[in-house]
Amino acid sequence: MSKGSLSVPTPKFVLKDVAVRVARCDEVPRWNELMNENHYLGFKQFAGRGLRYVAEYEGRWIAIAGWQAGAFKCAPRDRWVGWKPECQFRNLHLIGNNTRFLVLGEAGEFPNLASYFMGSMTKRLSGDWEERYGHGLLLAESFVDPRHFSGAMYKASNWKYVGLSRGYPRSNGAYRKPHGNRKELYVYPLRRGARGMLRRGNALGERWRAKRAGTRRSDEALRSLYDELGEVEDFRRAQGRKHSVACVVAIYILSFLSGMRGGDAAAQYAKSLSQNELKALGGWYNRKTGRYDAVSRATMHRVISRLDPRELEETLARYSSARVRFGEAVAADGKRIRGANRNGDEHYEVVTLVEHGSGAPLGSLNFREEGGERAAVAALLEEVSIEGRIITLDALHTTRNTARSIVETHGADYLFTVKGNSPRTYEVLSSVNWERDAERRFAEALNKEHGRMERRSIEVMDAYRRMINYPCVKQVFRVRRWRKDMKTRKETVEYAFGITSVDKRRGTPEQLLAWNRGHWSVETRNHLIRDTTFGEDRCLSRVGGAPANNAACANIALAVIFHNKFKSAAEATRHFALNREAAFEALFSPG
Repeated sequence: MSKGSLSVPTPKFVLKDVAVRVARCDEVPRWNELMNENHYLGFKQFAGRGLRYVAEYEGRWIAIAGWQAGAFKCAPRDRWVGWKPECQFRNLHLIGNNTRFLVLGEAGEFPNLASYFMGSMTKRLSGDWEERYGHGLLLAESFVDPRHFSGAMYKASNWKYVGLSRGYPRSNGAYRKPHGNRKELYVYPLRRGARGMLRRGNALGERWRAKRAGTRRSDEALRSLYDELGEVEDFRRAQGRKHSVACVVAIYILSFLSGMRGGDAAAQYAKSLSQNELKALGGWYNRKTGRYDAVSRATMHRVISRLDPRELEETLARYSSARVRFGEAVAADGKRIRGANRNGDEHYEVVTLVEHGSGAPLGSLNFREEGGERAAVAALLEEVSIEGRIITLDALHTTRNTARSIVETHGADYLFTVKGNSPRTYEVLSSVNWERDAERRFAEALNKEHGRMERRSIEVMDAYRRMINYPCVKQVFRVRRWRKDMKTRKETVEYAFGITSVDKRRGTPEQLLAWNRGHWSVETRNHLIRDTTFGEDRCLSRVGGAPANNAACANIALAVIFHNKFKSAAEATRHFALNREAAFEALFSPG
């Protein structure tokens, strides 16, 4: 430094001035982008429930972190907790996983920030989780890759090392092929006695019970769809905001109900609304013109592409669950959004839970992981109450963990299809002599549609001890499908096997046959309609959450249609297109 020159001292970093908080709704896109661009694992979305945290210093983000539901199975953690399987499935929701942690800035710029950030999050994590999801957390966990990190931050924050993972990556919700990369697991109790509380099973009390978006309300508490949309958090800044999210999404759903597709069509629909209709929807009143302004095309696309899809999925669960009949069978299955997938390498898929009888969707959950349908169904069942119901799933979900979770965690029963992906079970069922077994019970149904004649018959028998190694399995069955093409006169015969936790008093052969066939309502009454009537697969939108939000709005529209007792979606869209008053009544009516 030359004589007489002045040096400006660099301001010293003050750790106690760092503010740790949950990211606001309008900050979620920025958080996602930073994590995806800077974290070595990238980021698409949380598997189910999650929280985003921000460490802020003098208005600048200097660290971000993400928490989601705990790992489904982890041997070191399970051994450390010491819980039985039934306790594990009932209390797994009380564990939070630190799935992402990222310090923004140069090395050494913010000394001791990582341990301070982690300590601040663990102090408030349970309370923040309870505020968002209705129950607190008892244990925090995190996996550390020793090839990249030493785990010093967790050690400095008094986390406990409990062992190494087995080195199996998750594929389609299962762990099959090892990659040899074993990770260190650290755990941190969020309150005194957490370890013992996790072992107690179902005796923790109401505060720690999982709260689902689909909790059934009484008839007096029914709210309209527009009221439910009012619960959606607005991600935008207040400055310059004109129309509320509820107004924009309501118009988008009304356009679906009228048979119009996509953001451009919704914006055109908005322009056709009268002043009274815009006022009813909460439109923006322009004092200069003395009129209510329609939602612009840019606003429509901005909201649909940047809104968190979980907000609309939770809206669907709240709206639909209050209107369903209790005790009926439901089906879950995934649908790939092919239009969005054609635009790039990204994967977009939505799992939907549908009633057998009405076809009304009870809930949906989007996921971006290739082959992640099994994990998405497990996460969806955490969101929507299925207690006392029968849930039917295809062969992809025929696993012991899924069966145990449905029966022991959710208080429901299952009916699974068994195919070659469960080789041992399939071999046992295919080796049974169904024609000669004296205990078999039989039922059949005949129908003629779509240019073919079909006869479906079922043979049922009790699952005797050690026959099928599945939790709570009571009966096994074989379905025979005989088809005859009325034009070509060609005949085909197919056999399918299945297992169920329903006993023979409730699950008669006729009922099992109906449930087995009713599972396809998720295809015929949901997936097919979203493609044909709402044009989901032809929609090429892939920006942000647009594909998932488009699917969520389609499901909400279907919930309105089927809860209003229309025979088909095509009939409903014609009715609402010709009678706009009926569409608004369906939107604002609490019935």
